[in-house]
Order: sequence, then structure tokens, then C-alpha cells
Amino acid sequence: MKLVGLMPVRNEEWCLGLTLRAALMWCDELCVCNHASTDATADILGDIQAEFSARVHVVSFPKDVWTEMAQRQTLLEMARERGATNLAMIDADEVLTGNLLPTIRELIFSGAPGMTLQLPWLALPRTLERYLTSGVWGPGQQVSMAFKDQPSAHWTALNGYDFHHRNPMGLPPGAFLQPLKPHQGGLMHLQFLSERRLRAKQALYQVTEVLRWPGRKTPRELAQMYGLAVYESDPAKHASVLIPRGWWEPYSDLMKHLDIDAEPWQEVELKRLIAEHGREKFTGLDLFGIV
Repeated sequence: MKLVGLMPVRNEEWCLGLTLRAALMWCDELCVCNHASTDATADILGDIQAEFSARVHVVSFPKDVWTEMAQRQTLLEMARERGATNLAMIDADEVLTGNLLPTIRELIFSGAPGMTLQLPWLALPRTLERYLTSGVWGPGQQVSMAFKDQPSAHWTALNGYDFHHRNPMGLPPGAFLQPLKPHQGGLMHLQFLSERRLRAKQALYQVTEVLRWPGRKTPRELAQMYGLAVYESDPAKHASVLIPRGWWEPYSDLMKHLDIDAEPWQEVELKRLIAEHGREKFTGLDLFGIV
């Protein structure tokens, strides 16, 4: 059996040195898609490839448009060429809680064909020391994380919508294995650590939706949808608990690669698009005060 992780990245200099190395602590190999990065992402990938020999495989998508389904499908095909029996979906801003390192592979390999393993998606509200236990990002959040490969598994754009579909297509609908509660561990989601980056990211998502799929959702619907990440992760509004020491301990030597306060590339891109198309085109969106 062979476990290969699939990781799409774009301008992840702020965290990739940590998260990619952390994933290599439980994946046999990683297939990475470097999408149009303009920061030091390519250099970090090169350093990690040299460090881990033949365990990291990189494909580049230089075009600016994010064709997420095509990129995920490319990663899947790369992993299959590497002899993968099981696949793990890992975003560049996620870290497995360290307490699961001894058992995660057994958990993944024990999954039945057609089942997708989901783990608690743990939101870290502006701090590395706590995770949310109430609200939208509280105990109910589970994220698709791994599956045993099946010939039917794939990713493709649905009705031209090429965005936000992490769960593999072609597997039985609703066939999810959710063995853990949040207090038992899961995937720590780092996107909430920097409010500045979070706001820029969710604002850019809204603008991208308007430009690529006009009319699919109203500006109000987009503002509400993406506003959840910003407003419903506010530590002043929702309860949280301390992260157990063992969740971070295995990564202590890697924390030097995490720069929470790094400037988010999404701000520059958002301002470029607003200047190109005009602010009026995006009336009704919530751009969180960035422009």
C-alpha cells in the first residue's frame, strides 16, 4: 500500500516550509501543483525536493486562472503514475494534529473502497494556541481528507464551475467515514491565523466569482457565503479551547518556517482587479475594507 498526498499551492511562502514537511511525516510521497506563484514558493519546493529526494513531485500551472478541478485531476493522475493505492487531499494551510501521526496511516488504509475519510477541520482563531468549539467553524466541521483510489474517482468542473470541490467525484455520494471528534484531533486549518490574510483571501474569492461566473450567485449571496470565514471565526464571538501540547510538539523544529504576518499576495491581486474592472462592477460584495 502506498499513500500519496495531493497538495495545490499558490504563493504559500508564509507556511509551506512547515506544512509540506509536516505532511511528509505521514505520506509516502507528495504531488504538488505550483499554480502561478510569484513569491518564494518555487524555491521552497526545490529545497524540500532536495531534502527528501524522490518523495516530492511538482507540476507547474503558470496561467493565472485557477482551474482547480483540472489541477486536482492532474495531481491525481501523477499519484496514480507513482503507484498510489490511497490518496490524501491536503491544502497548503493545513497541518495534521501531531497526536494522530502514529495512527493516521492505519486509519487511512483501513478505509473501505468508495469511502472518503473525513477529519475534524479545526479553525485556529488568530492564534496557534486554541481552536474554535462553537459557531460555523466549531465541532460540526469535517473535511474530506483521504480515500482508497478507485477507477471512478476523478475531479472535473461541474457546469463550468471550477471552484471549491475538494471531495473526489465519482465515489458513492454521502459515503463518508468520520471516526474522530474534534477533541481527538484532526486537521488544523491555518487560514484563520492572520485576519489580514483571511480578509484578503475571502474578498478575492468574491471578485473571482463575479468575473468568472457572473450571475451564478448574487453579490449579497457571495458576501454572505465568504463572510462566514471572516466573521464567524472571530474569537470574540465564539468559544475556543486550548490546543493540547502534543498536537504541535512533533513540529517544533519546523515552526521557524511559519510566518503568520507575511504580506498576503491576495491584497495586491484584489487591488489590481478592482483597478482593471472598476469598483462598480463589484457593488454589493463585502471586500472587508481592503479596497
